[in-house]
Amino acid sequence: MGPPEGAHPSGSSSSVWSSLPSVPDSLRAFARSLDARRCPAALVGTWRIDARRSESLCPFVVGLGVPKVACPAIGLLERTTELTISCPAAAPGEADRIVIEDKTALSARNVTAVTLDGAEVERATKTGRRRFMLSGATRAAPTDPREAGGLSSETAVVTCRLFQRGPGWATRQERALVRAEDGAVRLRERNVLTRPNEPDVVVDRFFRRKEPEADAG
Repeated sequence: MGPPEGAHPSGSSSSVWSSLPSVPDSLRAFARSLDARRCPAALVGTWRIDARRSESLCPFVVGLGVPKVACPAIGLLERTTELTISCPAAAPGEADRIVIEDKTALSARNVTAVTLDGAEVERATKTGRRRFMLSGATRAAPTDPREAGGLSSETAVVTCRLFQRGPGWATRQERALVRAEDGAVRLRERNVLTRPNEPDVVVDRFFRRKEPEADAG
């Protein structure tokens, strides 16, 4: 599945600027700022979880207050997780958006849509009981390709600042392409929970790109 109309090409403009030694530093910085607002088109598509290579979300959700006894049920649901990522065309002058839909075999789909300019927007949970500040950004591809197993993938970052829990509470989801030990390219979803006076909880999940189903006709 290719990027939708209006999506940006996967090549990085900053890599173009960096290859020109005569370009002033101010222009290099401007190019990097454009990259930071761009939706990573390489992530677009539908992805199915690779349960064998993924870590359990249990430590992450328990850190948010979910009873540990719920972990077995959560583990069963995780095995059917699918993500669909899209980069809708942005209007002139507006920051790019990323839309992430996740679903499991038994749960209703959950859709997160956020601009990638770092601006915070107040949102509520589905029950309306809790509110949080949602923001998004794009992290530039690593300058050393070995950091991503030979890939040069930008990272889409979605942050939820849990202000009702107090200062220092936040979750962060970082999604990028990586090359696995078997040589295959996968989507890595890194889930990070930060809390005051506590070590971060980090859970990595990996997804395979879901191929389009063959036409029955």
